[in-house]
Amino acid sequence: MAETADVVVVGAGVIGCSVAYYLAREGLRVVLLEGEAIGSGASAHATGSLSLLGAEFSPGASFEMARAAYDEFPELVSELEAATGMNLLYQRRPSLRLALDEEEAALIQGMMEWQRHLVNMRWIDAEEVHAIEQRLSPSLVGAAYEDESAQLDSYRLNLALGRGAELKGATFIQRQVTGLVTSGATVTGVTTATGDIHCDTVVVAAGTWSRAFTPWLEFPVPVRPMKGERLLLNYPGEPLPVLISSPKRGHMISRLDGLTSVGSTGGRDYDERDLFAGEEFDRQPTESARLELLQRAIDVLPDLERAELVQQLAGSRPLSPDSKPIIGPVPGWAGALLATGHTTKGIHLGPITGRIVLDYIRHGATTVVSDMSEFLPDRFAGFTDADFLPEAQAVEE
Repeated sequence: MAETADVVVVGAGVIGCSVAYYLAREGLRVVLLEGEAIGSGASAHATGSLSLLGAEFSPGASFEMARAAYDEFPELVSELEAATGMNLLYQRRPSLRLALDEEEAALIQGMMEWQRHLVNMRWIDAEEVHAIEQRLSPSLVGAAYEDESAQLDSYRLNLALGRGAELKGATFIQRQVTGLVTSGATVTGVTTATGDIHCDTVVVAAGTWSRAFTPWLEFPVPVRPMKGERLLLNYPGEPLPVLISSPKRGHMISRLDGLTSVGSTGGRDYDERDLFAGEEFDRQPTESARLELLQRAIDVLPDLERAELVQQLAGSRPLSPDSKPIIGPVPGWAGALLATGHTTKGIHLGPITGRIVLDYIRHGATTVVSDMSEFLPDRFAGFTDADFLPEAQAVEE
């Protein structure tokens, strides 16, 4: 006998689990399918940074979604922790967008031209930076000071969303999707190795694996894996009082579990040689990335020479041709939606993506963002190929 559901969500990373959680919370019968394990893709190695600054968001709808996403977390974290008993290591504190040279200062101040009207931030000089954290590089130029940013453990968030969805009635099945069940121009389910699952709506949230749906949908799902690596260090010094990032050197965050996260590779111009590692998800840490990340971290905080390497994490992010997420109905089909291509912002945008997908399923549109046109799949109608590199180089996490 065939299995049935209101919605089948394919992929159990933060995006898929967010979608499953928001749908199940509203009483929909959800089946969450995953070929490997919950959080086995990009979500497992993500930094968990929730910041409105940087180059990943742009004026207009992009920032509007980012702001809505950021505002979603305080209540959601409390809700998930209460329901699951998990500590998501969620922290909110000021942040520094650090410039160690004039080029970085120009990049940051250029972004501030529009960001300062939307975020509580200001430029501070080197003396003010050192008054906040005297251990930072003596050669720094200055920083953008943001009144509040946030960070959490991405894997714990992923597990909590998955468990929370189950507690709301969703069914998790570890099973590979091998095709779609269709009737005319309507998707009516998915095919798996052990049988079909029939439903009203299929949501493709499979991250870097979403491209597999291109031939089944006869519509391009242009997501390419972009490798990234980061380090977790045991630093014997006092935790940093602020969350730190830099356009050319990445992030430096004192986590609530006592570890210091630094990274990431992938995105900056001098990472070009390692941006793409073939066509598959790549979990293999490299010595070149480890040395590069350690040097960048010491450039920012010289005292990190005393730190001990605890873990090196590697994985691939789902990069779209314009680095913006692909969310919404698949053109030419009823009953099929995409939720993929979030690049390095899958953690930040995961929960709000769940809310948006719920809106599309319930109402056929969303009011979360006033203009969804730059995120809808139909922007890739007729897509054949693209140069992903320029968008990849703009990634800063």
